[in-house]
Amino acid sequence: PWSVLHALDAKTGERLWSYDPGVPREMARDICCGVVNRGAAYEDGRVFLGTLDGRLVALDAERGEVLWDVDTREPDWAYSITGAPRVVEGLVVVGNAGADLGARGYVSAYHAATGELAWRTYTVPGNPAEGFESEALARAAETWTGEWWKAGGGGTVWDAFAYDPELRLLYVGTGNGTPHVRWLLLKCR
Repeated sequence: PWSVLHALDAKTGERLWSYDPGVPREMARDICCGVVNRGAAYEDGRVFLGTLDGRLVALDAERGEVLWDVDTREPDWAYSITGAPRVVEGLVVVGNAGADLGARGYVSAYHAATGELAWRTYTVPGNPAEGFESEALARAAETWTGEWWKAGGGGTVWDAFAYDPELRLLYVGTGNGTPHVRWLLLKCR
């Protein structure tokens, strides 16, 4: 559950290698919904792993050596990665957890070969004074009231994705709107 990955020989069960990303154990108090990991992804000799401290790591599948390691988090919120990444058309797509702790949801794609950020899209609108990242978020903001952006807005993408290669569509689920606790809701009005 601490994002530790083990590679096993499928025929013998022998451990080939292990990788521990060194997630600080004191982060447990800042991780939404517990110390969990929902899996890794594989493509073209590489294994991709999201870590509880919000990093996306690419490992050589044969040797377990780190190929690249990127921090996916935005500042000021308690983001983590508890869901499995998904490889789609040469991009590693990952979401972050943290809505229960006030984060703003987004999903990001990184180039599988380099770890460079290809794109990021938000699931909830941000501060109107800063403008919206898309027309869809501007329209969504019309349905929100109060000063939601002060509490992040929630809508994090913390679980699995589905990809339809024929339509070239990626489906993502969101959850946990923010604020959802009464004392925080009153504070944001």
